[in-house]
Amino acid sequence: MKEILTNNTSETQTFAQQVASFAKPGLVIALAGDLGAGKTTFTQGFARALGVNARVKSPTFNIMNTYVANDFPIYHFDAYRLEETGAQDQGFEDYVGTDGVTLIEWPQYMKDLLPKDRLELNFKRGAQDDVRFIQVHGIGLAESIEEKLCLLI
Repeated sequence: MKEILTNNTSETQTFAQQVASFAKPGLVIALAGDLGAGKTTFTQGFARALGVNARVKSPTFNIMNTYVANDFPIYHFDAYRLEETGAQDQGFEDYVGTDGVTLIEWPQYMKDLLPKDRLELNFKRGAQDDVRFIQVHGIGLAESIEEKLCLLI
């Protein structure tokens, strides 16, 4: 497991661009962390790096937003509202790990749908406002992404 330090929003989005350089259909990225920890900021940089021109925002009320990237769709979930109900039987499995890249904020509320191959990013705030510590953990086939990221950073 590798930990990345970003000092501001721009650095968080630059890190997201580095992760996006390894993105391909089927990739699932679980984004864990408290409210305001940088999950959506990461997703904005990630989507922009893949050619998304639309405004990327947390899909808190929709639970999922779809963005059209250059080569494949990006499915962006905010599972916070699934805390009580879970994600079973809501059709989300039709998107997770399929023809696009899936980013899931609050993945603990969709754990029953998380594939065995995924990249987990855990965001923690630093002592200063924009400082973030991002733990990177590749599971299964995503271990290679973690290894490649460690070489870049």
